[in-house]
Amino acid sequence: MSQPDFLYELFEDFMNDPANEDFSMDNGLVCRWLTGQAKISPKISSYYSKSGNQKKLAETIHQNLLPLIPDCNMAMQDIYTLFMQDDTISDAKKKNLASLYKPASSRLLFLAKLISFGMERQFVKRDTRNQKLIAGGALSPIVLDYIMDSEVPKPCRHFLGRDKELEELHAMLEENLHVFLYGIAGIGKSELAKAYAKQYKKHYTNILYVEYTGDLHQDITDMDFIDDPPEISEQERFQRHNRFLRSLKSDTLLIIDNFNVTATQDNFLSVVLKYRCQILFTTRSNLNEYCTFQLKEINDINTLFQLTSIFYSDADKHRSTVEKIIETVHYHTFAVELAAKLLENGISTPNQLLAKLQEERASLDNEDKIRIIKDGQSSKATYYSHIHTLFSLYALSQKQQDIMCNLCFLPSTGISARIFAKWLELPTLNEINDLIETGFVQTTTRHTISLHPMIQEIALSETKPSVNICHILLDSLQKICLMHGIEVDYYKKLFQTIGNIIELIEKDDMPKYLLFLENVFPYMDNYNYQKGMREIIQELKNLLKHKDIGTDSDRALLLDFQATLEIKPEKAIKLEKDAIALIKEITEENAHLASNLHSNLGGLYRMNGYPDLAREHMEKGLFLLEQYNLLYTHDGIPQFTNYAMFLAEQQAPEKGISVLQKLSKGIKEYNSDCCLDYATVQESLATIYLMTANLPKAKTHFKRACKIYEKIWADEPEMIKAKYQEIQELYPQIGFSI
Repeated sequence: MSQPDFLYELFEDFMNDPANEDFSMDNGLVCRWLTGQAKISPKISSYYSKSGNQKKLAETIHQNLLPLIPDCNMAMQDIYTLFMQDDTISDAKKKNLASLYKPASSRLLFLAKLISFGMERQFVKRDTRNQKLIAGGALSPIVLDYIMDSEVPKPCRHFLGRDKELEELHAMLEENLHVFLYGIAGIGKSELAKAYAKQYKKHYTNILYVEYTGDLHQDITDMDFIDDPPEISEQERFQRHNRFLRSLKSDTLLIIDNFNVTATQDNFLSVVLKYRCQILFTTRSNLNEYCTFQLKEINDINTLFQLTSIFYSDADKHRSTVEKIIETVHYHTFAVELAAKLLENGISTPNQLLAKLQEERASLDNEDKIRIIKDGQSSKATYYSHIHTLFSLYALSQKQQDIMCNLCFLPSTGISARIFAKWLELPTLNEINDLIETGFVQTTTRHTISLHPMIQEIALSETKPSVNICHILLDSLQKICLMHGIEVDYYKKLFQTIGNIIELIEKDDMPKYLLFLENVFPYMDNYNYQKGMREIIQELKNLLKHKDIGTDSDRALLLDFQATLEIKPEKAIKLEKDAIALIKEITEENAHLASNLHSNLGGLYRMNGYPDLAREHMEKGLFLLEQYNLLYTHDGIPQFTNYAMFLAEQQAPEKGISVLQKLSKGIKEYNSDCCLDYATVQESLATIYLMTANLPKAKTHFKRACKIYEKIWADEPEMIKAKYQEIQELYPQIGFSI
């Protein structure tokens, strides 16, 4: 099983606790825990520090894991030996835990307590092989511990009937470095690629897997390398990844799944094809200028009958009718699977289903297979008709239709079912589980859900998702983006979902949709997710060029967003000035925006060496906050801290300290002295005291800030560590040794 699946089995009680409903086993993070690159989440370790939960853990190990281990006693003995031989563990602790090992009845409790103890020990990061130390040669370095989240998903358990194709594909990859496996949707291209990786894994040093999301350049940028510094830009990140992938040899296989575009639609393809490793693309596009392997229907009816029997328990009783159904859907693998599940659910008898499919087939102008070429992709109209018919026969409840409507936006890589249910405010996973049983919703593991591409296209046309219909989803995503200072570990999937919403949703409530985009942009900026930021800017440009859409405030925000991504200082300054000019009259509704625009312009002037203009606009921004009683809102905090730092730079540190002390007092009164805003102000005060060589005061305020960071980021030890590092680096920058 995969690493996240293993931890789901081990920590089942923790995952089922309602208090942890939004906890996600992110694949990259799990890999870091298991390779010793990151400390396991304190949420998990604190949960199992309680004696009652350790007993639960022992029972869970007994139920979930022991049946999977061929020799439990040997495994337990090895763990006990490792524990007793570890000279960093005190004799008292060894004596305490070893007493549970001897009686067989408490041996699992020994293991549970040992796991809990291991998680709570002081964390020491494992020293991995640095890529720079790997000696050159004919073979690629082993990268499984180096590139996270790149493991090939397992093929479905029912994969069958493709032995000949697997052999042919292997022969083709032996002769050609790059192969495009193409065919119509639902024919099993992705499953064949996964099965190939499983069957031939011993032929390769590494097999890497990338799910294509529409932009190869971005997909390579988004790969999770263990030594990526968190602060590097997207461009630097891409360069590091691209350079490393170029160094891999032909003993590495890279699978790029669902590359459903033409060569000209993704101009980065030519760069990837210069890699020296083997690359297997799965695609609906017939890229005949390259080496291609066409995957066709399984023409052996016995194999497809066997597939039907897996999902439909009464297949043998109705063999002749089932075989006619297989013929009627033209041996299309996905259609056969859906038909079998429909029959198993008792929605239709085999004869009724056959009649319905034959009636639909006869209604087509051409009952033979109709080929359609759209954007270079091959499909067959009859297949879509069959899937459409099977989809409509289910007569989904209104609730299930609503869920399918929102599922259309999920990234092809899928997302945690629990997180998706939370976005839709579903009390349970029952409705989603029912849709999984129908075959409409795919599960890569028991915890990650996605839509089959054919089902996504049909669900889009059937349910017609719009801003009004999907308002619960949009409100939930917007709420996450407005949670100031709170980060989510699934942010890439969150942003990919938002990207799909921009591309696919019907905009039937324009003010609500514009507000959604405007609230999402700053959150993307927090993660420097430039792809999404550019998409939002382009969408706003397209919409706001129509005079009847949006307000002056919307157009001013668009200019402000453009300034955020603008590299040339002069152009960024002009964009901010143009944005301010659009706010003709300042009112309660736009005061916050006007204040932000002045503050941003002041920041640009400060960075580019215009102190007088910087002061003028920063003070104008703060004046507007005071005038409209907005002083202690979250968005006002950066304006105050930037202004105070500016004063310190301009040889007026006392004024800067005074501004921050007043702000600190206000936050404490209006909010709390345990929030991130308060910590930010304390850190800024400490920095100014450090600049004035007042080390005791600097230390006091840094301690106050860190105490809050440690409390709020208790589940994010990496963030706490990064913050300590940032503070430590300030001392030598300003001229002090620490």
